[in-house]
Amino acid sequence: MLALFLLAAAADPNAFFEENIRPLLAARCIGCHGDAKVSGLRLDSREGFLTGGRRGAALVPGDAAASLFVRAVRRSADLQMPPGDPLAEAEIANLEAWVRAGAPWPKAQLVRTTGKITGEQRAWWAFRPLAPAGRVPSPSGRARTPIDAYILDKLERDSIKPVAPASPRALIRRLSIDLTGLPPTPAEVEHYERNQDTAALVERLLASRQFGERWGRFWLDVARYGEDDVLGLSQERYPNAWRYRDWVIDAWNRDLPYDVFLKAQLAADQMPSDPGFDLRPALGFLGLGPWQYTVSPPPQARADERHDRIDVVTRGFLGLTAACARCHDHKFDPITTRDYYGLGGVFASTEYREIPLAAETVVHAQERHRSLMAAKKKEISEFVRAAQDRVSARLSGAVEGYLREEGRDRDGNVLARMRRYLARPQFDHPFLPKLADDPAALARLIGEVRVEKAAIDEEKRIALERARPPGNAAKTRLPNGYETYDEFCPGCDVAVRAMDRDRFMLWQDLFRDGGVLRPSEAELPAFLSTEERLHLQHLRTALAALEAGAPEPYPFLHAVADKARVANLRIAQRGDPYTLGDETPRRFLEVLSGPVPQLWTESSGRLELATAIASHPLAARVAANRVWFHLFGRGIVNSPSNFGRLGDRPTHPELLDYLASRLVANRWSMKALIREIVLTDTYQRSSAIDAAGHDADPANKLYWRHERRRLDAESLRDSILAASGSLDAAIGGPSEELGPDCRRRTVYGRVSRFRLNPTLELFDFPSPAISAEKRNVTQVPLQRLYFLNNEFLSRQSEALAGRLENSRDPAGEAYRLVFARAPLAQERQLAEDFLREATLKELARVLLTTNEFLFVD
Repeated sequence: MLALFLLAAAADPNAFFEENIRPLLAARCIGCHGDAKVSGLRLDSREGFLTGGRRGAALVPGDAAASLFVRAVRRSADLQMPPGDPLAEAEIANLEAWVRAGAPWPKAQLVRTTGKITGEQRAWWAFRPLAPAGRVPSPSGRARTPIDAYILDKLERDSIKPVAPASPRALIRRLSIDLTGLPPTPAEVEHYERNQDTAALVERLLASRQFGERWGRFWLDVARYGEDDVLGLSQERYPNAWRYRDWVIDAWNRDLPYDVFLKAQLAADQMPSDPGFDLRPALGFLGLGPWQYTVSPPPQARADERHDRIDVVTRGFLGLTAACARCHDHKFDPITTRDYYGLGGVFASTEYREIPLAAETVVHAQERHRSLMAAKKKEISEFVRAAQDRVSARLSGAVEGYLREEGRDRDGNVLARMRRYLARPQFDHPFLPKLADDPAALARLIGEVRVEKAAIDEEKRIALERARPPGNAAKTRLPNGYETYDEFCPGCDVAVRAMDRDRFMLWQDLFRDGGVLRPSEAELPAFLSTEERLHLQHLRTALAALEAGAPEPYPFLHAVADKARVANLRIAQRGDPYTLGDETPRRFLEVLSGPVPQLWTESSGRLELATAIASHPLAARVAANRVWFHLFGRGIVNSPSNFGRLGDRPTHPELLDYLASRLVANRWSMKALIREIVLTDTYQRSSAIDAAGHDADPANKLYWRHERRRLDAESLRDSILAASGSLDAAIGGPSEELGPDCRRRTVYGRVSRFRLNPTLELFDFPSPAISAEKRNVTQVPLQRLYFLNNEFLSRQSEALAGRLENSRDPAGEAYRLVFARAPLAQERQLAEDFLREATLKELARVLLTTNEFLFVD
């Protein structure tokens, strides 16, 4: 076999490298041996291989046996790489053939910005039309379904035998977790073991309300769903974010056609309304951010927001990393900077918008009430500021007397404030204690400083007023009423007179709010006349009445809409939004378009973009692959959001096209696709490891067995609640904090970009700031400590113990509730021995932390 690889490498070494070596290194090596330089080794260049790391050079061109990294991928006794699944034999053979060919490393070829996309680039496997669904192989073994035929055909070619079917108990648990995220009840397991009607079981699970909660959460990972953003050192919350989450769940439960599901999230406001199912909440896909607020200057912030939209749309729906073309043409895929900024214009022509879910009269009444409250707050603020100015002027004029400690202490204990100030051990200016013995001179200085600062402030006010952008200057609206000019910091370049640093520090001590000679708002009444105090009290009473009579906030959707003026973007040279080049028309990616890409000129182009995506076979391939990934733990393309040259190649390309074709033929029904897959022998195989199969295909890329998987964060927490009998099955509604008292399903927990829930983070929940194609699965000591010490688990163990208290057979009942089976004789004996020295709560905690409970076979 190696001879074939050598022939391929010799025929066109550059093409062989680009097709077989560079993607493999990117997927399995460069994460640790790129910029991170683990063990001092970089594998992102030929020079890195030759320089090597702490063990010396990793590569000897022409000699695979002497190359250290070949020994590593062969998993020799002293060195075994990469961590996790070993490389497949074919991948190792490719690497050896590359080394024997001299380890050529061609420079990455940039796709040209100008000119036409070549036929070769359009012929990339992911861009081609779907193969006809009727071309199903005919393996010699029994294939119950076309999907089984594709899998068996490849297994036979590699002389691998699939393992036996899973046991009924293992299969119902697998189906229940995969389709609903919840374990089956003991009664459901017993019923299925008696009749083994898998088709009926699947129909019941697909029709359950919990189906959408499970599969909707999968999409929320891709959609980087979050309910707040970072604003400085605090968080900006989105109070109605849960409405998008509930819409996604409802869409999966309704089996909304995937093409409609896709288009609604980009352009529901431009689609025909559906009286049976409101599509507008889908706009939360874009409306919920992430938004950058004050993270960076406005031009950079808006560019970063557009970048996020381009990334989540192209990776989420098309499996393409188009965001890589922000600064330069994509180095590996035929996506240019003109493509990037063509898409960017779509999102530059789109703005945040809130869609009220209340009658127009209710909205107007609330907006009028907000205006009244804002006007009253402004009136109070202006009165307080003017009063503070008057008090400061009066106290400044009397400061010499205070310095001499003459007369009685009046005006809010100013004499005592002055004494405390003068008694400070040190100051941020040189005037004290040098002038402390000359009250007249110090009083003159204080008066001059107050007048000087007031004059500078007035000059600044006038200058800023003149520099204020015109009324038609471009602005960006973000959630919660935040508004910013698109220009960077209007007025920041206005030159104003600066105050001497030492004089300013003296002013700050005395005249800032709460300073010695300027009372804070809370202190102000003590310095006012009776008439002034009564007026301020009247204003505050009026504001309190307005606040008490404020109507309940009306519900709304976080959404988007086209701007009043849509426009194209200019290319940002090297990604710098301050260095702009040519304007680029709004359009779809050229490589996925016809010979002449259609330009979008009448609107933002969101609906046109959504339609173009849904019409391309790549969207169906990506969607079908995501379904397969969630059912098997690995995708046919195991980089679900990257179908480009740096992504993984499909292990079964014909099967992927079959699944995508079936999805389209069944009117984009995801439930139909899931049903067809889970009813196959391939899905229903055992997770047992066969030695021969493991030797031939250790990573199980050919699906000769079912993969054993750990419960994800949501299923783990929900399964604990289900076993303890505490699960609140309520559907939808506002999110809750996932504290020890929360009994709702985890999908209804608040998801924060500002500070992710610690339990979710501990069990590999993805960051909601970026689109996640799949989750890491880690095994770390803190997870075991969680099971030992966490308050939530302690309470659920106690609740489970409560279910066992009145049982005649607590050990047997515990196994039935946790594992849906009776204990083996040895297990029963161990449990009964344990209970002689421990409590039912401790037994419950032990069982809830076993691998049988935490993993799905």
